[in-house]
Amino acid sequence: MKIFNHITKFLYKHDELFMLFISIIIGVLAGYGNLIFRFLIELFQKVIFGSSNEAMLYILETQPFYKILLAPAVGGLLVGLLGLLFKSAKGHGVPDVLKAVILGKKVPPFVAIIKTISSSITIGSGGSAGREGPIIQIGAALGSGVGQLLKFTGNKLRTVLACGASGGLAATFNAPMGGAMFASEIIVGDFSLKTFSPIIVTSVIATVISRHYLGDNITFSAPPYQFKEPIELIFYALMGIFCAFIGILFIKVFYKTEDYFDKLSIPTYLKPALGGFILGLIALFSRRIMGVGYATIMDILNGNLLLPILLILIFLKIIATSLTLSSGGAGGLFVPSLFIGAASGGFFGSIVHSLYPLHTASPGAYALVAMSAMLASTMRAPITAILIIFEITHSYQIILPLMICTIISNVMSNFLYNESIFTYPLTKEGIRIRKSIEESILNAIKVKDVMIKDNIITFKKSTPLYEIINGIQKANHLNFPIVDDDNNLIGMLSLEDIKSIMFDESVKPLLVADDICRKKDITYIYPENTLAEAMAKMGLRDLGAMPVVEKISNNKLKLLGLLRRGDIIMAYNKSFMAKLK
Repeated sequence: MKIFNHITKFLYKHDELFMLFISIIIGVLAGYGNLIFRFLIELFQKVIFGSSNEAMLYILETQPFYKILLAPAVGGLLVGLLGLLFKSAKGHGVPDVLKAVILGKKVPPFVAIIKTISSSITIGSGGSAGREGPIIQIGAALGSGVGQLLKFTGNKLRTVLACGASGGLAATFNAPMGGAMFASEIIVGDFSLKTFSPIIVTSVIATVISRHYLGDNITFSAPPYQFKEPIELIFYALMGIFCAFIGILFIKVFYKTEDYFDKLSIPTYLKPALGGFILGLIALFSRRIMGVGYATIMDILNGNLLLPILLILIFLKIIATSLTLSSGGAGGLFVPSLFIGAASGGFFGSIVHSLYPLHTASPGAYALVAMSAMLASTMRAPITAILIIFEITHSYQIILPLMICTIISNVMSNFLYNESIFTYPLTKEGIRIRKSIEESILNAIKVKDVMIKDNIITFKKSTPLYEIINGIQKANHLNFPIVDDDNNLIGMLSLEDIKSIMFDESVKPLLVADDICRKKDITYIYPENTLAEAMAKMGLRDLGAMPVVEKISNNKLKLLGLLRRGDIIMAYNKSFMAKLK
C-alpha cells in the first residue's frame, strides 16, 4: 500500500508523465472496446443474415426479399425500445461528445455499453451506418470514466475524453494518425503538446491492440495511380467544389429527415422501425445501400460500376443513412460519407476520363480523392480527412490531388454553409463550437441560469417620483422595470433617466413613473436565450441590465427577472476558470 501511495504521489507531481500513463490505460480500453463492438456487430449480422463479413454485399444479394424488407425494421424497433430506457442509445454520437467537451460535462461510462449494443443492432440488421461515430462515443465514455475515477475536472477531463475518442477511431480504422488528428482537430481543437501527446499515445496503443487481433490490413485497396499532367489538378479542384455541394446536400437532407421524424405523431420507439422499413423498401431496388457498404466502395474504386448507377447511389445512400439515423437508429456517419464521396468521385471521374482519357487518371482515383473531400465537406476537418484516407489506403501517390481537392471542398463548404454534420444539432441548442472560446462559453449558458429573480425593485406606472427615489436606494441594480397590476412589463426606468430631476424638490410631488419611464422599443430577452444573445442586445444600446420576460396573450410580456451585465461577466469568469482547471 505504501508503494502504491508513493507511485501515486510521484505521478501527480509529474503531471505530464502521469497523463501519458493514463493515456496508455485508455488506449487499452479503447482497443478492446473496439474488438467487443466489432464482435457484437458480427454476431447480430450472423444471426440475421448468416454472415459475419462486413463486406457482405454478395450475401445480401442472396437474401429473400422479406428479410431485406423486415430486418432493418426489426433492428430499428429493438433500438427504439432500448431508447425508451436510455436516451444515449440513438444517434451518431459525435455531437454528444462535442457537447460534453464544450460544456465541461462528463460522459457516463454506461454510455459505452448502451451505444455498443444499439449500434451493433442497427448495423448488424442492415442499417445504413458505420462503426466510427459510435466507437468515438464509446471511447469517449471509457476515457471519461477513467477521468471520473481519478476525480479529473476541466482540461484533464477533456483530454482523457478526447484520448478515448481518438483511440476508438484509430482502432476501428487502423489509422493512429487520423484518430489523433480527429480528436485534436474536432473534439478539443487543441494542438498543444500537453494535450496532443496523450492523444497520440492512446491512438497508438489502441491501434496496436487492433492490429494484434485483426491484423495490419488496409481498409481499402487503392487503385493504381500515376500523376500524369499538372493540368489534371484543375479537374480535382472542380471535383472539390462538386463534393462540397453534395456534402451540404447530405447535411441538409439528414437533419430535415430528423425534423420530420421528430414531428411525426407516432410512439418514439416506432420511429426507428419505420425508418428501417422504408430503408428496406429502397433496398429491394439496391442492396448496396445497406450496412457499412465496404464492398460497394471497393467496387467503385476498382471501376466496376457504371456512371448512371454511381449517380443513383449518391442520392440513395444519402436517403438511406438519413432514414437509419435520423429516425432514431444508432451508428456512425464516417463510412456513409466515404461511400457518398466514392460514388460522387466515381461519377465525376467517369465523365472527366471519358472526355480526356489521355490526360486523366482512372475514375477509381477520383473516387478515392473524393472520399477525403466528402469527409472535409461534411465534417469540416480537412487534415483529419487527408490523413485518414492516406492511412486506410497507404497510397502516397494520390497525396497531391488529395490535398488540393480536400482543401477546396472544405473552403467551399464553409463558404456555402456554416455548419458541419456534427455541429448542426449543437447550433440548434445555442452551442457554437466554431466560434471563439469566449463566444462558446456565452453560448453555452442560458439567461435563466444567471438572471436574478428575487429582490428586484419594480414600480407601478402610478408610483410617485419620491417613492421611486426612496426605492432605488435599497436596490442592488440600476435599471427598474415598470409593471402593471398583473406584473406585466410596460416600461423601463434607469437611474440615468431620473438623475437630472431627482434633487428637484418642486417636481417630486408632480411626476409619476409613467411620466419618465421608457415605454417604446424596450429591450428585453427570454429565459431560454443565451448569454451571447443577451450581450449582443445589451451592446446595441449600451445597457447595464434588461428585463427577462415571457410572452403571453395579447402581446403582453410577463416579467420573470432581471439580467445584469455584471452577472453575465461573473458567469463567464466562473465558467472560464472551470475550463482551465
